[in-house]
Amino acid sequence: MTKLTIEQIKKMFVAGAAAISEQYEYINELNVFPVPDGDTGSNMKITAEGATNVIKGMEFKDLFTLGRQFSRALLMNARGNSGVIFSQIIKGFVSVFKENVTELTIGEFADAFSKAKEIAYRAVTTPIEGTILTVIRVTAENIDKKKNTYTSIEDLMKDVIKESEDILAQTPDFLPELKNAGVVDSGGYGLVCFFKGMRESFNMSDEKIKEAKQVVKKPLPTKTIKPAFVDNNDGFGYCCEFIAKLGSKVVVEQKDKESLNEKNLKKELLEIGDSLAIVRDEDILKVHVHSVNPYKVLQIGQKYGEFSKVKIENMTFQFLERNPGMTLEKSSKKTNLSQKPAVIATIPTKKLKELFIDDLAVNYVIDCEKNGNPSIQEFIDALNAVKSAKILLLVDDGNMVLAANEAISLFTNMNQGARVHLINTKDIAATHNLCLAYNPEEDFDSNIKKLSKDFKLTAVGKISKSVKMVKYSHIDVKKNDFIGIIDKKIISSSKNIDTVIKQTFANLVKINKKARNAYIFYGVDVAPATLNIIEKEWMEKYGMKLHFIPSSESIYLFHFALR
Repeated sequence: MTKLTIEQIKKMFVAGAAAISEQYEYINELNVFPVPDGDTGSNMKITAEGATNVIKGMEFKDLFTLGRQFSRALLMNARGNSGVIFSQIIKGFVSVFKENVTELTIGEFADAFSKAKEIAYRAVTTPIEGTILTVIRVTAENIDKKKNTYTSIEDLMKDVIKESEDILAQTPDFLPELKNAGVVDSGGYGLVCFFKGMRESFNMSDEKIKEAKQVVKKPLPTKTIKPAFVDNNDGFGYCCEFIAKLGSKVVVEQKDKESLNEKNLKKELLEIGDSLAIVRDEDILKVHVHSVNPYKVLQIGQKYGEFSKVKIENMTFQFLERNPGMTLEKSSKKTNLSQKPAVIATIPTKKLKELFIDDLAVNYVIDCEKNGNPSIQEFIDALNAVKSAKILLLVDDGNMVLAANEAISLFTNMNQGARVHLINTKDIAATHNLCLAYNPEEDFDSNIKKLSKDFKLTAVGKISKSVKMVKYSHIDVKKNDFIGIIDKKIISSSKNIDTVIKQTFANLVKINKKARNAYIFYGVDVAPATLNIIEKEWMEKYGMKLHFIPSSESIYLFHFALR
């Protein structure tokens, strides 16, 4: 096979998603931390399935339309950092899909992996090697070296599997955390699963692919897939296209045009847009790019020649017209949003909703108990719901940051002048502390400045139960040990919960010696007797005022915040 049709590529995507679904529980178990909140597999499963549910029943006129729909659906369904990075990998992969073309060549297929690497790395501010990023990077680079030697798609895909498995096996050499836990990177493993599913689709009928999608080890009761997001466009802003004759002028008196350097042109356009395609045929230049500033696109193009054809379409308006169920505001005018600041917070359980809405200055909460990490669409819905041009967004888990940032970017593009300040509190107790410090009577900037300072002074820790044995350089953790965690580091491990509580709290006091209040979130498995002991001993020893808050969590027995 030397070319792939639209239908074959659809099968590859569906089979790839099915392969992730089959392995999602194992991917979750690869979490390096011995706490059962590692949901990389669940996030990738929901992200991939949500997108394949969009494309399965659709017919596509060309590769470009298929890629646009699948990439966009992945993005809007993306959950967690792993889901967002995976969506960016696929965004790069499908960027080689051309308009009015229905087949993908071997060379284009090889180039797709290089583009996948490029876009994925561009999406992450500080790429960490030893992760899914390393898997796509090394795989793409090795495939690119040999791309002119492949005579069939099957041989190329066989190499993709080999290269990705080889670098996946090396991920523990990049990250000590992986080596200590004796596992490979979970996101990288999920990507390899997707590649294997793509290859297996070559020998699978449509019926077999549908069956494979249902083969999971057991259901995931706490994670549910929202109805898939359907998009008829490839983004917000403007779709800009022009055809220009290089070197030509509108009037004789014009100064001479610049000589075209395609590398410089590409760099200029990517600084103000994406989804870029450049085609040159002798003295004719055709450009396709998406940007929120179409006038800048034309200014750049006019440096090299004059236009024979220009087309600019508002994708935002098209998107809203074709998706009437969406909650995005239809106008980008600043006046449509209130200037009164609003606060949005993620919370781990529904139990905490009343506390944050009624007792604290929070306008909207994203309850993560049912669906886990919020998707980009859920963040967008929250941002739109508060109808404010000044929003403080507090997330209690670093695994939500990429999805939150993508949503913020889309929201601010849609609402010019809107500001969203994101704080990754890393813990619900820290979120609670910042909400206590927030003063709705003060202006937005003063609050941000005060909360940033307060966040640095807050001492936060938590206690969970280990689900596996892990040996670190500073501590050995046994399965079923109670473990104390501060700033993602296990500082105590014991079969005795009282020992872990005392050691964790003592370390927190060292961090914030001036603290006078301790806020203690306790989970469903904490016995009242344990709370009584904490109250008696800590008040006598530290002289702090203790505030006990039931969280109904099952994974974390305690969250502590000292302020």
